[in-house]
Amino acid sequence: MNTTSRRIRKASGLPAGAGGARDFVAVDDIGDFSYHRSEEDLIAAFEYVGEAACVIDRSGGSYRLVLDANRHLVLGQVLGPVEFRWLRHAWLGAQNAHPDEHRLRRFYPVTSDEVVSDLFETLALERGREPAESAWSVDIEGFASRPSSLKEIDRMLARQKPLEHVRVKDPFGHIYRPARHRSHWYLPASAGAILYVEVPAPVTTH
Repeated sequence: MNTTSRRIRKASGLPAGAGGARDFVAVDDIGDFSYHRSEEDLIAAFEYVGEAACVIDRSGGSYRLVLDANRHLVLGQVLGPVEFRWLRHAWLGAQNAHPDEHRLRRFYPVTSDEVVSDLFETLALERGREPAESAWSVDIEGFASRPSSLKEIDRMLARQKPLEHVRVKDPFGHIYRPARHRSHWYLPASAGAILYVEVPAPVTTH
């Protein structure tokens, strides 16, 4: 994908009245997932029509990139709901293929709504797009802190040798157990990236 910005022509396929604040997830022609804060950012990230295999909005609608009458790249008309089983399979495949890039591991999604919300939330968080109304929290053996981002949590836990008693809560309320991922068999576990594996919320008693 191309990350160079360029001027975007407005010929959107979004429904009338949708506004310019919508964000998108795209799956490119080699199966990589990316998050885009706006239609303009989405168009700027691609260079040709077939480079984006599928574009998804938060309602689960699917789109393709097309050329307008002047042969400028634009977002096409909505094609209908994204195919759930294909999307889930592609997302799980991308996580397995690129564990260092997709480190927030939610529970296995069983519905279309779950996989779409997981995509938008985890990709945005991994790219440092935390929602303003909430924050991360980290609990290390009963001592709580409120870091500002996933990168800050990574820095905190890089100095933390045992991770078994660490719990991380993201801004959407999901709780994770961090675990170091060994990228190669000959490297020590401490050299790998930290994955965040979702765990059930603790049961509260009244």
